Formats: sequence, structure tokens, C-alpha cells
Amino acid sequence: MKLEEISIMNYRQFEKANVFLDNGITVLAGANNSGKTSLITLIKNVFNDEKSIYCESDIPAKNLQKWINIVYPLFEAFFTGDYSVEKIEEDLVEYILPKDEEKPQICIDTTKIRVHVSYDPDKDDIKLFVDYIMDLDEEKHDFFFEYYYEIKRTKFIKAISNEFDKIKKRFEEIQKDKNNLTALTDEKEIEKEKHNIELKERYLKQRIVSLYVNSIVPTCYFCDETYVNRCQMDDVKQFRNLFNFSFIKASRPLDDDSSDHAHSISKQMIKIAKLNEDWNELIDRLPDEILKPIQDKGINKKVQETSLISLKETITAIEETNGGQSGDLMLDMHVTEEDISDLLQRITTATYCVDGYFLGEESQGLGYSNMIYIHLQLNEYENSKDDCKVNVFFIEEPESHMHPQMQQVFIKYLIDHYKEGIQGLITTHSNEMVRVAGITHLRVIRRIGSFLSELYDPSKLIKGLTESSDPDDKLLADFYDWFFEIGYSELVFADKAIFYEGDTERLYIRKLMTLEKYKKLKQQYIAYIQVGGAYAKNYRKMIELLGIKSLIITDIDYSKDAESLDKIKGSEITNATIKEFYKIENPGSTPTVKDLYAWKDAKKNIVSDGLIYTCFQTNNDGYARTLEEAMLSKYFSMDVTKSYTKKEWIKKKEEAGLEFVIPTKGVKDEDPISLRDILKSTSGSKTNFMYSVVLNKKAEKTEPDYIQGGLEWLME
Repeated sequence: MKLEEISIMNYRQFEKANVFLDNGITVLAGANNSGKTSLITLIKNVFNDEKSIYCESDIPAKNLQKWINIVYPLFEAFFTGDYSVEKIEEDLVEYILPKDEEKPQICIDTTKIRVHVSYDPDKDDIKLFVDYIMDLDEEKHDFFFEYYYEIKRTKFIKAISNEFDKIKKRFEEIQKDKNNLTALTDEKEIEKEKHNIELKERYLKQRIVSLYVNSIVPTCYFCDETYVNRCQMDDVKQFRNLFNFSFIKASRPLDDDSSDHAHSISKQMIKIAKLNEDWNELIDRLPDEILKPIQDKGINKKVQETSLISLKETITAIEETNGGQSGDLMLDMHVTEEDISDLLQRITTATYCVDGYFLGEESQGLGYSNMIYIHLQLNEYENSKDDCKVNVFFIEEPESHMHPQMQQVFIKYLIDHYKEGIQGLITTHSNEMVRVAGITHLRVIRRIGSFLSELYDPSKLIKGLTESSDPDDKLLADFYDWFFEIGYSELVFADKAIFYEGDTERLYIRKLMTLEKYKKLKQQYIAYIQVGGAYAKNYRKMIELLGIKSLIITDIDYSKDAESLDKIKGSEITNATIKEFYKIENPGSTPTVKDLYAWKDAKKNIVSDGLIYTCFQTNNDGYARTLEEAMLSKYFSMDVTKSYTKKEWIKKKEEAGLEFVIPTKGVKDEDPISLRDILKSTSGSKTNFMYSVVLNKKAEKTEPDYIQGGLEWLME
């Protein structure tokens, strides 16, 4: 049995989220506060927790607001009119939830969970599921369920009835305040009274919403694949009985301090040991073995006699105050097998044997203990596997306390170990775990608003590329797989991304980000991705999928031989990314530098619905073709066609404190040297040049126009 998909609608920050699960391990990744725990909490409540409470905070705020805006006038008309509590059903609720199911109801869009389960007819036993078959097509092997938080009309009527007097009183107070408002003339008093009325109405609206939500009950249906034809199940327990779920939470109480006596690992080990018959037989014999010497040595009697002597003074004092009616007060022993069993549980602890020394479980660090604890729980779960049910375990943020290498090894073990029969969903905000898991196992949660998140499935992108008949798509799939593995997985967690070409660009951009004017940008999580101009275009599909606002900083790369303005403007470029994005609106054309300048001036360099901004050198950067050219052009206020003598360049270099190479071979002091000549000589020492910019605090003074424009766009 396999859990194919869980679809969630209208839950907290999720309008809709589809979680497709792999045969083995699925990794659900997202930054802090993106909604991972919310999803896991809901799944736990649906499949495993009978005591869960559904409340207003579980429903998207806009759904609550939409509903209360419609029904509040109905409540107001009812409670300010001459109606009694007996009229609630026919004169209020009937307008909101009419008895006739054909009539439209005014309902809050509450949480709905759809579950798709598949099975292999040659291997799986479907005896628990057979009553829920909705499709008789022999080629289809699926079950569909809907778990719905549904309003119960009778409960809603009862809830309003119980609050009738309080609600009526509130409405009367508000009506009285509104009447008094008309008599006020002072503007401040009017505003104050309006604010007072607004607060009372807000409270009342919240109360009405609470009455509705408290009248909701979970209901289960089995359905066809469209979820239109459905039949109600008798009980939620029937639905839960189809699944064998295990949840391992992020907040795991572990020992790393000798003062902590939780012994979580020990307790988990005992649970697993209890599954062994030899262990249970030994534990069954121990109480008798312990009780026997207690009885043989007469310890019971000795305790009684000793306590009588010790308590003699106390007994005498008691007799003086109660008329000598105390009797013989003593301590007695009542030892049962249950007491001995509890004692064994408390005194049995996990111990590490290291070079003949025995160390307690608190001797290990939290990361190591955390990993052992998870393994023990998984081992217990494997022993509870039920082939007639859907077996799925959930681990919330297993990376807690683990260093990166341990995270890598652990997630790789899970993926290699669990491939069929048992599925696992792992939530994480660890870049290491995401990187090792790879795109095919990955599902991503990203925040797309102040209280709105969305779930993305990069594995579908890879699958589509792999199955494509276009050889370029297959190459792109390999590209993603390789570059994701070596470290570009941080895109998953990023608020925004900056793509750059080489080490000197990285050094310079990082320094620019420390400037005060980019403070707002620095406060966000920026992914820095090093990628050449030939490959930046490859990230377009991933950027579009994840909705990441991205800046691509690249060189225009026109011909090195183009040194006059006319030749520069007429030159073609070699940068594959710029050409690829230019062809989006200009298919089949080969742009010149002049075309690209106009393209950027018209802001056509912003593609993918405003997600990608490609910035490169323009005429505003002195017609430069590389970053270093643009930086020197900005600092010395010159374009690439302008020249200085060797003597002038030496002076400028000394004054600037910048490391660049002035050509000397065969060059006289008065010979003209262009900016292009300087860069040709400096091509082998670009890193030295960039270090001199950073160390001499010249980053802002050398900042090219094209980079500044790109960073300002990214900051918006």
C-alpha cells in the first residue's frame, strides 16, 4: 500500500498544498516559519490524534473575514429585532445553513484534506480497504478519501442558544452607542466613540466566528478520483484504522547533562527489548527473584520493629492530643510484582562501553544521542509494520544538534534503507540534508506573503525534463542534478538569489552588500550562486518554479577587438544567457551591443514575470565589457576608448591605491595607454585588483551603474 498524495486546502497559511510522496523517503524542506510544522501538525491531527482541537487559527483569516462580513448583518438584524431564543433556528440559522441541501449555504471555507492511496494488486492485501472501492475498472488500483472539517447545524444552533443573552446584550450596547453617536458634535469625541463601537463589533464578530468553529466536526468520506461522488464513513476511526503512522517530533528530550534523569534513550531501548520473548521471560522472573530474599530475611518484620522504636516519641505526642486513640503507628512494606517492574524500568539505563569503561547515555553529545534516539524509534516502528495498512513515518527536523557531516550520512542512510513497504516524510531546514537528498526526493515550502505559503515540487520539473524527447532538456536535468548536489541547494531556502560569474565578482558583491544603502537587502536571506554567463540561463526553470526573485550579474562580452564606439555598438556578443533571454521577445535574432543597450533601457531585461533581472555593462558604464573595466571606468570617470600616458597612469595608480598592471614593455612615458590596455595587462591578477578595492575601501566609489541598478531592483 502506498500513500501517493495528500492535498490540503484552507489550512493556516496554505490555500492549497499538494504533497506527493515517493515510494521511500520524501524530504519536505523550507526555511523557519515557512509552514513545515503546520503541515505536519495537521497530518498528525488527521491520521493519528483523536484529541486534536480545530480552532479559528487553523482557518485562513481571509476566509473568516469573508464569512463574517456576510453573516454579521443577519445576526445584527436578528438580535436587535424582537426575536426569542426559540426563533434562532428558523429566523437566523435557516438563512445561513438552510435545512434544504439544495439551497446555497453560507459556510466558512474550512480545512479539507484529500488522500490518495494506491496498491499493487499482485502484492498488497486490501482487506481493510475493500469496502471503499469506488471504481470497478480493473486497470485502476486506487482509493480516495476526503477528511473535511464540517459545520454541524444542530451544534451551531445550540451554541448560539447558549450564548443568546450575552450576544443580545452586546448588540444592544452597540446599537445604543450608535444612537448616542448622532448626538455628539465634538470631532474628538466622535472619533473616540467610533473607535469604541469598532472594538465592540470586532469582539462580537470574533465571538460569532468562535461559535461557528466550535460547531465544526471532522467528517470522512471515501470518494472517486474526482472527489465529487463520495460516501460518508461511519466514523473517523474507520479512516484512521487504514494507516499506520508514526511521528517523531523535533523537540526530543535527550540527556546531555548528568542532572537530567529523563533517560529517553534507555526508555526507547526498553520498548524495543520488550518485543523480544527472551527479554520478557527474564523480566517476568525478576520480581519473584527480588521478593524472595526480602521474604527470607524477614526484612518486612525488621522494618516494622525499627519504625516502632523510631516513631515512639511521635506516637506519645499524638496520644496526648487525641485521648490515647492512636494505636500502633509503624512503617510497613507492601511489595508487588508491579512495583518491581516499575523499579526495573527506572533503574535500567543505556550505557556505552568504551575501552572497558562504562559511560552513561548523558556522556554523549546531543547530536549523537539525537541520532540514536531516532534510530531506536524507527526500529520500533519497523517492528509495528502492518502490511494491510499504509505505513508512513514522519520525522520533524532530524538535523537538531547534528553537525553537517552527520546530517549528510543520516539522510543518505534513510534514503538507502527505506525504498519500499515503508514511506517516510522528513521535514528539514538543513541545506546539507536537502543537498544530499537531491531534487528527486525534494518538496519545498516557501513563504509568498506575510501569512501565505506555497508548496513546490521540483521533482516534477526533473521528471518532465528527463522524459522529454528534447535532448537539451535531458542535459538540463543532468545539470540540475549535478550542480544541486555540489551546493546550490541553498536556493530552496533563499528569499532572493544573486547569480555571478567568478571569484572576483563574489568578493566584490559581498563587500557591496555591507554598504548602508543595501542594509534592507542584507537583512534577507540571499543565495549567492556562482555560475558562468554560459550557464546562468539554465536556472530559469528552477527560478520560475520556486518563484525566487533573482539577479544575474554577467559580462556583456562583446568582441575584445572592438575599441571604437562604432565598432563596440555594432559588435555581437558571446554571452549565452543574455542572448537566450533576448530571444524571448526577439526570436531568431542575433543582438548587437546597440540592441542590448536599447533592450535594457526599455527594461526588457527583466523576464519570467518580473522574477529575473539580467544586468550587464552598458554605455553608462563607459562601454565596458567586463566588471573590472566598468569599475575602473567608474572610478576614473572615463570610457574604454579614452587613454592616458604611462606617466599619468602611474600617478593615478599611486593616488588610488589600486592594484592594476600598467603595460611597460616597449611603452614610453608619454605613450597613450587605453583602459582596455590596462585590463589586458591586469587579466592575470584580477584577484589582487579586487583585494585592493576592498582593503582600500573603494567598493562604493568603483561600483558600476549596472550592478547598482541590479541591486536596487533586487532590494525592491
